[in-house]
Amino acid sequence: MLKRVLEDGLGFFRRQWRSDEEDSLTQKPLQPTKSIDGEFGIIHLLDGRDTPRAIRTWMYTPKRQKLNAAQMVATSTPMDLHIYVDFLGPLPHSNTPSAIEERELRENQRKRGISVTTHRLQLLKASHFLNADGSYDSNLIFWQELDCHPPAGSGLAARAADKIAMRFTDALAFKCLELAKPLKAKPEVWAEIVEEVFSTVRSNLLNPH
Repeated sequence: MLKRVLEDGLGFFRRQWRSDEEDSLTQKPLQPTKSIDGEFGIIHLLDGRDTPRAIRTWMYTPKRQKLNAAQMVATSTPMDLHIYVDFLGPLPHSNTPSAIEERELRENQRKRGISVTTHRLQLLKASHFLNADGSYDSNLIFWQELDCHPPAGSGLAARAADKIAMRFTDALAFKCLELAKPLKAKPEVWAEIVEEVFSTVRSNLLNPH
């Protein structure tokens, strides 16, 4: 399943940059809907990733204008950080027998006190520019499944899980602005960062400011 979700995400960026010669139509690159400047980099909120499970997409771009000539040569393939969050489970409008069965299973597990993951976070190191094939050179550097079901006592309905996932993703993107070199962070460091950010988001739901 991870491979399928990853391919869905990367496929979006490929399609956004490729041209359709048969229909003489050119796909425009995805434009950020919001950009926030930080000391070490800029984060961009991206909209419209064309996978049905997409919930939130951010991109972190390091600042490179201060590099000298030697450093520019060393970074001839500048890299960005892509942050994807997609929901798990059946698609909302799917009423196939397997989808209904999976929903019932998830609900029963949660009633028994079992944590059920609702969303998947993926962090990808991706080239800033497209390669000759019209796609990004990228590799997955970290992923984690999360339970974004509203915590007991928050007063939120189960359908708020997507909004909680969005809030978490936004907070994680802003956290990247506090890091000097997020692209060089190791998986164990990301695990700590994700736990910290996710715990803070859930705590704020129970104790809103």
